[in-house]
Amino acid sequence: MRKLLSDGSVFAMAALSALLTGCGASSAPSRSAEARQVVVLPPPAPSAAPPEPVKAPDIVLFSMPAAEDPSADLLRCERGDMEGCRAAGWLFLHGFGLAEDAPRADDLYTKACKGKNTRACMEFAVEYYHWHDWPIKATEELVEAVQHKLACDHGEEQGCLALALDFLRHPEELEAYYKDTVGKTAQKTAEDACAASHTAACSTLMDVAQRSGDKSRAEALATKLLAMCRAGEMGACGRVLRYPWSDRTPAERKSLTKDLGLKLCKFSQAECRAGRGACSLAIGCVGEDGFDPQGPEAVAEFTYRACAVSRDFKRCEELADMFERGKGVPKDPEKASFFDMAACQHGRDLACWRTLGRIRKQGSGPEVDKKIFEVTKIGCRVDKRVVGWLMSCERLAEMYETGRGTQKNVEKAVEIFTAVCPHREESCDELRRLKRPVPPDADGP
Repeated sequence: MRKLLSDGSVFAMAALSALLTGCGASSAPSRSAEARQVVVLPPPAPSAAPPEPVKAPDIVLFSMPAAEDPSADLLRCERGDMEGCRAAGWLFLHGFGLAEDAPRADDLYTKACKGKNTRACMEFAVEYYHWHDWPIKATEELVEAVQHKLACDHGEEQGCLALALDFLRHPEELEAYYKDTVGKTAQKTAEDACAASHTAACSTLMDVAQRSGDKSRAEALATKLLAMCRAGEMGACGRVLRYPWSDRTPAERKSLTKDLGLKLCKFSQAECRAGRGACSLAIGCVGEDGFDPQGPEAVAEFTYRACAVSRDFKRCEELADMFERGKGVPKDPEKASFFDMAACQHGRDLACWRTLGRIRKQGSGPEVDKKIFEVTKIGCRVDKRVVGWLMSCERLAEMYETGRGTQKNVEKAVEIFTAVCPHREESCDELRRLKRPVPPDADGP
């Protein structure tokens, strides 16, 4: 399986181990290091600069985004500009016209983060869902905490706070690594931040109180969040939107939910149009079951913005369906094909199947077969271990075995069947047909 996933993915699998062992260590990290070897340093005095305002992107609604090229950022990275490394890594995960390459992005983010680009560390912490099969059985929570710790070590105040909140949210996963360091100060760090009206800190403390059954404490924190919401902190509104207020009647709770929901809807629409995210919330708000229903045209607008600006490729897949059916937008097969292909390149299996269906309608012959091979190759993701992706791998193996759309390569087919076999008996059967050994960890007879 490692060979199938390429050398870059092997690097991705080693990267977390390097980060786990390299926090403050002077010697080179070992690829076989265990998670328990994390070295946690006391955070330095925070010195975070305020973030720069985000400029709203210039877009033509429902246009097809231009393909993006990471070569300029890669050149900056090679010259030692860590922001270039981060920007290139982001493109390998979210770029249009660029197939997702998580291992390469992992390499670039790791370089930028360890090169003291704190933005890369913080970004990397929320990108963990792109990486699979770490060399240790790390949880997503641990992967995220490691990145927050690196940002904290670089003097990023938000990284230190995020690490403390990580510990409070996931004590079971993180206690073994941070109990005697961050764990000792996490509560006070969160309390101080909440006292300064930090939404995430107050929300986390409220969740902890609810989890422990401390209703009066949870209610007090919810009341504080509600006051913050009414003062204009929209993130606080979302946290108490459906809070089960014990001191209010059902009618009062319903009225409060409606009021907060409408506030959030207006805010999310403005944020989405300004290019600052919140588009998924806006989509739900303007739909027929939302707090501010506006019809299919509004749903299509915010779905487009979520796809083209926020790079939510699940929304690109939905947008393709809208163009295919003419729901909220004029029917446009070309745009349907474009957005499906973009979604396929970034991990949406339904978009890949629809793209293959369109290609097959073009007829038959070597050129069509080549296109089918390229899309099937994109759709082969053993690491996701989802039936749709694994079936794509089996189709890819068949194409290598027969030489359809590519050069015939039986050994490559065997390699793929071997990687998929532990997850699908059908691939094990193919190995038996080819008289090749079945992996010992495979299920079935």
